[in-house]
Amino acid sequence: MPPEIELPKILDFPDKLLPCIYEINNYDYWLIHGGRGGGKSQSIARLILWICEQREVRVCCGRETQNTIEDSVYRILVDIIGEYELDFDVFNNRIVHRRTNSTIIFRGFKEQGRVNIKGLEGVDILWIDEAEAITKATLDIIVPTIRKTNAIVYFTMNRHVRKDAVYIEFSKDPDCKVIKINYYDNKHCPDNLKKKALKCKQINPIDYEHIWEGNPLDQAKDYLVSSSKLDRSAHLENIPNEKYKKIKCMAVDLSGNGGDQCVATLVESISSIHFKATKREEWNEPDTDITKGKIINLYSLWQPDILILDADGMGYPIYVSVKKAIPKCLAFHGSGKSFRKNAYNQRADGYLTLKDFIDNEWLEIPQNDTRDEIEFTKKEYRANGTIIIQKKEELKEEIGKSPDNADSLMMSIFGLNYYSYMAQSKEEDEVVYMDTSYDPFD
Repeated sequence: MPPEIELPKILDFPDKLLPCIYEINNYDYWLIHGGRGGGKSQSIARLILWICEQREVRVCCGRETQNTIEDSVYRILVDIIGEYELDFDVFNNRIVHRRTNSTIIFRGFKEQGRVNIKGLEGVDILWIDEAEAITKATLDIIVPTIRKTNAIVYFTMNRHVRKDAVYIEFSKDPDCKVIKINYYDNKHCPDNLKKKALKCKQINPIDYEHIWEGNPLDQAKDYLVSSSKLDRSAHLENIPNEKYKKIKCMAVDLSGNGGDQCVATLVESISSIHFKATKREEWNEPDTDITKGKIINLYSLWQPDILILDADGMGYPIYVSVKKAIPKCLAFHGSGKSFRKNAYNQRADGYLTLKDFIDNEWLEIPQNDTRDEIEFTKKEYRANGTIIIQKKEELKEEIGKSPDNADSLMMSIFGLNYYSYMAQSKEEDEVVYMDTSYDPFD
């Protein structure tokens, strides 16, 4: 229980947020999350302004991107200063206390594709609002920059997806106090806002859960696959006990960028329509001859019916070399022609096919890290209506690693979907899944 002391009016917080005052020295990080109307930003803004009046501090209010000062929490702070007639000078890019000389600055961390840490040296308080948008790459650079003794970092957020970088990084950190607060926990929440929340709950329960309850979305509109469907893919239920033609596809995603890995994935049929990612091998080897030998060795061990290799960029020479030893090796051209009319290129085709398999519960993916990479994968629509998949480089920046496991699995499913007939060529009734003039060996 908090001590029996009378707080100034500016610190009249919802009860759930009182630890921000009474336990302020107990934690280095504060993660305040929840839905609309919980008073997260208002409370942290008031606390920071109160601290600025007590002693000289340097405060940075930041977010992932900030095109103008109005994108920041600047307006919240200015309104509170006006409401309580606080002794600050308000400039167009900073706020300074007249007596203590406390300074509040505003930053967009991502500028022109780079993380900007200018002005963070010597910061006593870092407040990151809309922290659900902070990428892993930004987090890894910004947080270690705050090195001053007794410095505090505040995160305020309405979680977007369940693996937001900030939440994953800090929710279980013993040096972080995590508080979830919603509109019904906030004694200052206006009645008209409560009415909007209840109306949303009646009309659109899914939106209500995210907007007002602060729960992460099962699938944000720009993400490829829903979290719940990926969870179900970890272990498929009710696989039929039947006779079926067994088929195996091995796909290799070849390293194309610094830090990337080569990943080979084997997918096998476990029923007439169900498949499982059964084996995976990863390696990081700049010597292309060693990579070629590794692929041929795995092909011999796993004995797949279909072998498909990444044949774009730096992968093409390896593909050509492997093809000499394994003539029926297939080429996957991520930037090449798609079989689907709604896919911008072959990589989009592959990921949309992977989505179909996951959505229909045809594919079991036991590997947690592969599912994580798929969960973060985003799609977007081009002007002509086709779908393109987020670039590997962009996803790597967001999650801190290249989605090589996901790409390798995607290629395996692409191979199974379009070239299964190659494994059935010895059967009397050959099945061709797609009639196309596209040459898979080119």
